[in-house]
Amino acid sequence: MNVAGQTDCGLLRKTNQDAFFIDETDQRFFIVADGMGGHAGGEEASRIAVDQIRQYLSDRLGDEECDDPVELLRAAFMAANKAIVEQQRLQSARADMGTTAVTVLLEPSSRRAWCAHVGDSRIYRWREPDLEQVTDDHTWIAQAVRLGSLTMEQARQHPWRHVLSQCLGREDLSTVDIQPIDIQPGDRLLLCTDGLTEELNDDLISIYLSEADESKVVQSLIDAAKDNSGRDNVTIVLITI
Repeated sequence: MNVAGQTDCGLLRKTNQDAFFIDETDQRFFIVADGMGGHAGGEEASRIAVDQIRQYLSDRLGDEECDDPVELLRAAFMAANKAIVEQQRLQSARADMGTTAVTVLLEPSSRRAWCAHVGDSRIYRWREPDLEQVTDDHTWIAQAVRLGSLTMEQARQHPWRHVLSQCLGREDLSTVDIQPIDIQPGDRLLLCTDGLTEELNDDLISIYLSEADESKVVQSLIDAAKDNSGRDNVTIVLITI
């Protein structure tokens, strides 16, 4: 498989509150996070999430007692949530910090990928020519769209579209959305923060994904998001099977 990842501050933000990780050596798992709660708080929350999920998965992958990918991912996310909540208690100025997180865990032997997420960062599967959003945004607006109260077009312009219904950094976090998706040779998995999806719709993202070189695709997507205003940090990890 081929993998590329990049993060960019965007045109308006002075700091980057996104973080990502690529398992370069074994190519088993990939993580993207988008922090919130002030500049320093957001940076710390996303860093903690990525570090905790990475460490948890690295320590346990291959352990015969931890071979359930659903439980493994759920425990990794809950460990990250606990670490962020502990930091909130230690640093009162960062009591409102939190982060989104998306993780892909590959299981090549079964031709599946396991996707875990909290928040509104997304995972897509591109199987030419179709782009499918695998994750459902944990936002009040996305819930309204699913219930039929708002159209997709109304949601894209709604002033509450960034209000999360779930994130890491909450004492009441009880569930993490985890699901398998099948993968085939030629498929692409895209992990990204909303700095990309706020600026580019799915049809446009799909056009860029048809390019061959992963690094060029990632750079082109970031450039396009910035050309369209670049209001937020943009982070992308692209995996080609």
